[in-house]
Amino acid sequence: MNQQISAQSQKLLLQIGRKIRRTLDLDSIWQQTVNSLGETLGVSRCIICPYESSSLQVKVAAEYCQEPFLPMLGMEISLTAAPHFIQALATLEPVVVESFAANDAFGPQSLLVVATAYQEQANGIISLHQCKGRSSRKGKTDRPWTKSQIDFAQELADQVGSAIALATLYQERSKRVQGLSQLKKQFLLKASHELRTPLNHIIGYLQLTIDDQADDPIEERDFIQEAHRSAIHLSKVISNILDYIELSEACQTHAELTAFRSQEKSGNQ
Repeated sequence: MNQQISAQSQKLLLQIGRKIRRTLDLDSIWQQTVNSLGETLGVSRCIICPYESSSLQVKVAAEYCQEPFLPMLGMEISLTAAPHFIQALATLEPVVVESFAANDAFGPQSLLVVATAYQEQANGIISLHQCKGRSSRKGKTDRPWTKSQIDFAQELADQVGSAIALATLYQERSKRVQGLSQLKKQFLLKASHELRTPLNHIIGYLQLTIDDQADDPIEERDFIQEAHRSAIHLSKVISNILDYIELSEACQTHAELTAFRSQEKSGNQ
């Protein structure tokens, strides 16, 4: 943690970071982040936008906004029109912006932009706004960004980046598990049908034979032959199911081994 941050700020960072890490829900992480930064630094607005590598635009996923400033929640922002975002994403360093068009609808007077990242890979953008309602007669913000504020925002962004990465990984694995669960359910339903059909044929033809329902020995032999054919078909179905299960287990083992080796390589770098 940055040694230049005061003891009080460090304590506050630990409290906020602990709260954020308690959840693996991305929406909660984003909202807790903007609320914590907005309230702590007393800004007009704080937004956070998830970022995926090579994306050309980002969307405001959560926002802290004081009245009467125009909200930005859900707004899509083109990165080509936001060079300060591109700079923060590329350098992973805080960026301060104090020059805006006079007709800017959102009324920013000064921005502090920090990127969230995990293992040097950006995964989000946090933008803190001081708006015109807080400007002085000279047209500048009453309280320009201090170094302690910038350091605080950067330290929290670092913690949020790790929380986002963990929550994203958790959600991806949860979706994968749900997908596998659905596939297994469909497989069991199909397998059940494939097993029951020949089994019912075997039971039916044998029952006819046992009950002496055949009109003559030739028809009785036909019943037994049909039961025999259904038994052979059932044997093939069971063999295919067992082969499928064995192949699925082999693929899962290979996937787990690949994931383990990948984590091992990352840990050694």
